[in-house]
Amino acid sequence: MPFYSFGSPRKISAASYIYYAQGCLHPDRVMQEHDFVYMLNGQWEIFQGREAFFMENDDVLILHAGQHHFGVRDCLPGTQTIYFHIGAGHKDTFQCGKETPSEGALLPPLIHGGGRPRVKLLFQELVSIWHEPAPRRDRKLDTLFELLLLELEECCGQEAHFHDEILLRSVSLLAQNPQKFFTAGELSALLGICARTLNRRFQLQYGKTFYQYQMEEKMHMVQQFLLDYPEAKLQTVAVNFGFYDEFHLNRAFRKYTGMPPGQYRKANITNFPGL
Repeated sequence: MPFYSFGSPRKISAASYIYYAQGCLHPDRVMQEHDFVYMLNGQWEIFQGREAFFMENDDVLILHAGQHHFGVRDCLPGTQTIYFHIGAGHKDTFQCGKETPSEGALLPPLIHGGGRPRVKLLFQELVSIWHEPAPRRDRKLDTLFELLLLELEECCGQEAHFHDEILLRSVSLLAQNPQKFFTAGELSALLGICARTLNRRFQLQYGKTFYQYQMEEKMHMVQQFLLDYPEAKLQTVAVNFGFYDEFHLNRAFRKYTGMPPGQYRKANITNFPGL
């Protein structure tokens, strides 16, 4: 499987949208750059070597540098794509060995990205910045390209804990609302599923219920807050993280860490007032 390395200096030589009003045959060529193609609308069959890849809406096709690619029939009339040509990194390779390289992404040539809108957004942003004479443009493009590689890798299911969209949205809502304690019923209603399904997803992925996961995450946040703000009153800490009051916080914190929050703060801050 092709491998694309992180941290390699690269240059984008072309990036744009293309609309094929009458349909078009893909060029017959061997490029010294990678050709990344996003299908906005339409259908197209493109060969790389002897293998044919059939693109439909929201698919991504990566034509690897140094590989022969071509078409044998026109795309559908009205097909629209986004593409960019980017230089190959010095560690990029078309055929990866048995050992998986580090600091990069293993990606098949054709990736179905219909469930991940960020793929489309990253393509659009790459094209937009490439056309702007923006300061530090190349650095921005390098960063966006590596973000795109990571997003495409997740599309392929190679990062299993990101593969479940329900978990993604759940964890995101918890992180965005540290001041709130969700019940499984409240969160599942926001996600359009039942509480039993939510708990089952958390059990399968993390080995704990949604409530247990939420409490552990809150305890991590409270521990860090206690250290970052040594003067903060416990009532303030409790309100910030969704506890009823400092007594509720005390009980939960003691159960999780084995000590009350005040003692934890004193034990972990050497210059705590009064020591």
